[in-house]
Amino acid sequence: MRIRNGKFILKVNIKVVLILGLALTVSTLWADYRDTWQQPEKVMKAIGVKPGMVIGEPGAGSGYFTLKLAHKVGPTGKIYANDIVDSCLDTIKEKSQKEGLKNIVTIKGKIEDPLFPKGELDMVFMSYVFHHLEKPVVFLKNLKPSLKPNALVVILERDPVKVPSAAGHFFHREKVLRLVKAGGYKLIRTETFLPRYNIYIFQAE
Repeated sequence: MRIRNGKFILKVNIKVVLILGLALTVSTLWADYRDTWQQPEKVMKAIGVKPGMVIGEPGAGSGYFTLKLAHKVGPTGKIYANDIVDSCLDTIKEKSQKEGLKNIVTIKGKIEDPLFPKGELDMVFMSYVFHHLEKPVVFLKNLKPSLKPNALVVILERDPVKVPSAAGHFFHREKVLRLVKAGGYKLIRTETFLPRYNIYIFQAE
């Protein structure tokens, strides 16, 4: 913006506007597409997310599930969004501010420990995260102090049987169950309604 003959003149870079508009459109379309195969509302209902719950989300990333969980638990609940990448946490803060959400707390954790507060969590929810953990058994053990009695640990993980191209990167059911058992948890049930994923629901033993 500059001044000419006492008037303000706003110079707009049309290319920048078009690029930003395209990026916003692509982002919106991707979110809508992701909703079709991750079915967040159905997932939250299946795992029992309710108003007032306190949920820890390791590896929250850009906050796709974080914001949906925050809306679901409402102002009396809380979401602890964890990541080890500062830019991810910054993105979640920006998004929560835009949506007027005040029940999201971001936590920069460690590779082997999400650093959630002790004894506060009704649930831990991991989406697209478990196969990325360097030491999943240690990580799961470090989760335990943050859990309330009977808290659930939910792992949403792509199933290589449903998506053969994912074989070798994502964990098969047997490996998920073996690692989680070694971390000190028992399987409560498995939900299989998603086209690409399984939802494993555990409790600490």
